Amino acid sequence: MDVHVIVKLKSSYQDWHNLFLKDADNRSNICDESRTLVGQVNESTAVITLFEVNKAAMEGMMTDPEFKRMTADYVDEHIVYSLTPL
Repeated sequence: MDVHVIVKLKSSYQDWHNLFLKDADNRSNICDESRTLVGQVNESTAVITLFEVNKAAMEGMMTDPEFKRMTADYVDEHIVYSLTPL
């Protein structure tokens, strides 16, 4: 399954992006990290596209109290969509 995530930011994009880059090892446990795409939409929004996502592992990561603590100062909301190729 491929996933697109809209990230509503509390912090600057650069601060959030630095945190995102540091978390690559954890993401590699839930998806094909070598194909991950990330970018800035505007001052308060980022987007992430993840490929070959293990849905159960991603749900576990997103609900993990440590993940919530790590992102609390940076992220207001993650809006997650599944992608289906046409």
